Amino acid sequence: MWGERMDRVTADRAIDLLIASGVDVDVQGASRVDLLRDGRRSVEMKVRQTPATPSQIARDLRQTEGGQLLYVVPRMTPTLRSAAAERDLAVVAVDDGVALIDGQEFRPSAAVATTPTLPKSSRRTPWGRFAVMRALCRTREPRTQAQLADEVGITQAAVSQSVSKLNDLVARGSSGWSVVNVRPLAARFLADYPGAGGIGVNWFALDPVNAQAETALNAGLAENAILSGDVGADRIAPWRVPAKAIIYAAAGLDLAKAGFAHTTAERATLELRVPADPTLWPTANAYAGGQRPSTADPLIVAHDILRTGGSDADEAVEHVVKQLAREWGAR
Repeated sequence: MWGERMDRVTADRAIDLLIASGVDVDVQGASRVDLLRDGRRSVEMKVRQTPATPSQIARDLRQTEGGQLLYVVPRMTPTLRSAAAERDLAVVAVDDGVALIDGQEFRPSAAVATTPTLPKSSRRTPWGRFAVMRALCRTREPRTQAQLADEVGITQAAVSQSVSKLNDLVARGSSGWSVVNVRPLAARFLADYPGAGGIGVNWFALDPVNAQAETALNAGLAENAILSGDVGADRIAPWRVPAKAIIYAAAGLDLAKAGFAHTTAERATLELRVPADPTLWPTANAYAGGQRPSTADPLIVAHDILRTGGSDADEAVEHVVKQLAREWGAR
C-alpha cells in the first residue's frame, strides 16, 4: 500500500558479507569504512551495479583520497582480481558471496540475506526535494522559499526547483508555500523516497528492542544519534511491538562495548546507519521544535517501518501518518 522495496548491489550487503566472513568493520562516514584485519585499513567504498572496467578503476583511484578503494560489485571478474593484486584494491562481490582483501578471499559461513532500500536509478538522489516534502508536511502554515531553505538546509533555488516538481500537491499563496492536503503528499513521499543510503551495520543483543535503542541512542549522543522505524514510531504513535531498532548517526558506533554483537540483516535486532541523506537532521530538528531530537521526522520513521516489514507494517505506518495529519492540521 504505502511503498515498495527493490534489491540491488548495496553497501549494506557488502557490510553484511564482510561481517559474516569474519572481517570486522568500523564505519567512518556514509561511504568510508575501516577494515579491521591485522590492523586498521581505511577504504572508500565504491558501489557499482556492474563490475568496474580498467578505465573506471583508473579514474576511481585518481578520485579517491590516498588511493584506498573498496569496490562493491555484483560479481568478481578477472579484471577486478588483477586490479586487486596490482593496485591494492579490496573487492566485495555480493552476488558471488566473496570478498578479496590483501590477496586473500573471505566467504561467509552461511548465506547472507538483506532487504536493502535503494534509489531506483543511478542518478543523483534529490535529497533536498524529499526534505522539502517532509518540511511541508510539518505544518499547514505557508512558508516562503527562504524559510523552507533555512529549515531543510538547502538553497532557495533548490527549494524553487523542488516545489515545481510537486504540482497540485502544494499551493502558493501570498505568504508562501503550503500543502493542499497532507496525506497525498505523505503518500507521494513514501512511494518515491529511496531510503537514506549510506552504510548500515547490523547488531544483535538480547535486551528488548526499545531498551537496545535507548542504549544505542545514549552511546551516540556525540554523533547526533536519532531513532527511526518501529522504535521511532513508539514515540510518535505507539501501536505495534518494535521488531527492530533503527538508529541514524553521523558516524559509526562501537556497540560491542554496550553488549551488542555484529550480525547480518536477517538476525539483526538493531541497525545503525550512517546516512548519505544530509537532510535527516534538519527536518528532525524542525519537528522537535528547537529541542534536541531523539527521533527522525515522522515520514522517515514511516519509511523505515516499511523497510523493516512485517504483516502489519502498513497499519503501523497508517498510525504514524494519522498522527502526522493531526499535528499538521493543528499547527
